[in-house]
Amino acid sequence: MNENIELFKLPPSSLAMLFASLIGAAIPSLVLGRVVFAVVVGLGVVALLASELRAVAWQHLIKQIRSPIGILVLATLAVWMISSLGSNFPVRSVEASVRSGLFVAIGAMIYAGLQANTLLLRWCLCSFIAASFIAIVVAMIEITALPELYWALRLKGWLSISLGTKLKAFSSLAVIVIPVLALSARRCRSYWSVSAVIAIVGIVALVWLTYNRAAIAGFLCIFLTIFLCQAFRFGAHKHVVMLLSGFAASCASILIWLRISRGHYLDAIHQPHASGATGSDWLIPVWLVDFQRQTMWDHALRIAEKAPWLGIGPNTINFVPSADQPLPGNESLHIIPAHPHNWIVEIIAETGAFGFFALLTLILFAIGSLLLQYRRTGSFAALSSIAIMAGYWGSGLFNFSYWSAWWQVSFVLALAISGVMASTTVRHEVG
Repeated sequence: MNENIELFKLPPSSLAMLFASLIGAAIPSLVLGRVVFAVVVGLGVVALLASELRAVAWQHLIKQIRSPIGILVLATLAVWMISSLGSNFPVRSVEASVRSGLFVAIGAMIYAGLQANTLLLRWCLCSFIAASFIAIVVAMIEITALPELYWALRLKGWLSISLGTKLKAFSSLAVIVIPVLALSARRCRSYWSVSAVIAIVGIVALVWLTYNRAAIAGFLCIFLTIFLCQAFRFGAHKHVVMLLSGFAASCASILIWLRISRGHYLDAIHQPHASGATGSDWLIPVWLVDFQRQTMWDHALRIAEKAPWLGIGPNTINFVPSADQPLPGNESLHIIPAHPHNWIVEIIAETGAFGFFALLTLILFAIGSLLLQYRRTGSFAALSSIAIMAGYWGSGLFNFSYWSAWWQVSFVLALAISGVMASTTVRHEVG
């Protein structure tokens, strides 16, 4: 993926421009819901395949299938497919595995399409910044002043109903949106850069307002990864020490804030502390990770012990007979309500040690390749891609199911956009 050549010198067609615009607007469109997101992405892919970019997209996909990372992707899918055959719900498991592979393939084709002409990348970045700015403004209005707008935009009427955690999923996107916005701010003209910076501030505020601890964990993973990247490139340089100090201060501040805020909250509602509802000592303090998640993790790992090598089948853990038991200490929830809220635990339980090892090898290879690229070139785009991966996998330790389609696709799209900027020579001023 180091073709620093503009493949199309002629101005792109209207369909190609539509493709770039839709892909840029896709992730921010989640503020309107997952159906809108699916429609935007679907139309973007259709525009790509109907445009003059179709041939180069297919060629790039075939080339990537034969590359080392493509082989690792196929190997991972193969293990998951074998696991699916032993599942009690083989159709569901095969669908989840194939869908994940399809998303990666679509990401590779989108990457090739955006790389084909620098004008398409510029158009995509401008669309991403504009859509992010608008989406975050809408979300802030909904959560602070006008919750009725949230329901109206979803065609449910002008309802004065509290949003609760409705915008928490959108705020979780901060860990993959911020690196792309930061990269766009560096590459774009001043007025686009200002909009990108405002959007970054806005989505950080949204994370705070939604009390999104999974996103905060993702931020810490991003900070730690940036420090490690700098140390890998520069060694014991003074600005690396400064970054480490900043990371340590950030961690300490967040831990103190969580201890105070969560401690008071747990006292107020009389939830279990060091000894939980089951009478056991918790591995992690419940003010840091709630006892519900820890109970889910423990139960999921017990399920994993029954099929340690190939697991029970992808995307099926909530259908295991014991999954619908009441969660001790919070009987309103099932012990596995939909998923374990931790991608490592989920992958181990559902695809076994082989499936987890295959995925982990793929992740480490991808990060290692980007790390070597960053050490060699100092590319901020490569660092941005690493940050996206750190934020996604770090926050995924506490939030959505690995198999969640919108979450996977958002990750793939963000990597495709940052990947193009990391591998293609682009004029510094965009827009």
